[in-house]
Amino acid sequence: MVRALVRMFPVFALLCAGAGWAADGAGHHILWEVQGKHNIVYLLGSVHLLRPDDSEIPSDAMRAYEQSRTLVLELDLSALDPQEVVADGASLGVLPEGKTLSGELGPELYGKFKTRAGSLGLDAELTERFQPWFAAMTLEQLELTQAGFDASSGVDMRLAQRAQADEKPVIGLETMSQQLHIFADMTAPQQRDYMRSTLDEMDSGVKEVNQVIAAWQHGDTEKLEQLLKEATQESPELFRKLTTDRNRTWLPRIEHMLDDNNNYLVVVGAMHLIGRDGVVDLLQHDGYRVVQH
Repeated sequence: MVRALVRMFPVFALLCAGAGWAADGAGHHILWEVQGKHNIVYLLGSVHLLRPDDSEIPSDAMRAYEQSRTLVLELDLSALDPQEVVADGASLGVLPEGKTLSGELGPELYGKFKTRAGSLGLDAELTERFQPWFAAMTLEQLELTQAGFDASSGVDMRLAQRAQADEKPVIGLETMSQQLHIFADMTAPQQRDYMRSTLDEMDSGVKEVNQVIAAWQHGDTEKLEQLLKEATQESPELFRKLTTDRNRTWLPRIEHMLDDNNNYLVVVGAMHLIGRDGVVDLLQHDGYRVVQH
């Protein structure tokens, strides 16, 4: 379930359209600044799904927002056309004619899926045309929604709304199509494995998500790195596509921003910024000075 917070801005939430950030003893947040030639690029780690009471953004992050000319998100949320998003999801998340979810999963795995779906109030018959990846993602989203999490309270959405009100430019590092294809391009066996691991993790899912949020709120990069390592071991190939590959794709664009005269605030999932081959590590490897707030 950790991957529901790691992977990207939650696709299913878009298709369906308290506890503040407490600094630890060192006073850190999941916020870094990178010194460019004539500017600063701020890197803010986001949790895409939060409970409404958890949605306070710390003063350091808001200062970074105010001092930046442009907000950079994984997706430019203000530019998304809901009808286009639904159409993309329908084309990639639905099985070809003549195929069914029960047939793709097989009796044992489908039985487990049907039982879990029923416990969440989802009629499994309504998902018979879903690709396994999309059905698994639906379960994850329902589980988190029923636990009180929603995308509108996430850091990305709140800053996107603020930028729209402030008429601040917003750019996206990737497109919805690129995000969807990470899952849609999985082979049939990979999709079954994704469903299997989703079902296996669901009993402890909300607890794991709470651990991620607590570490994020306290700027605890060591705990986040530990959680990321555990999740990576469960599905190494998928997590490579979700984290490392995307980090390396974003890197040239972020480094190009460091040649500008204006400041940028880059907001991506917190797990993209920490650990080996995280964005912070990659920038340091390329010689940039990166300081955590």
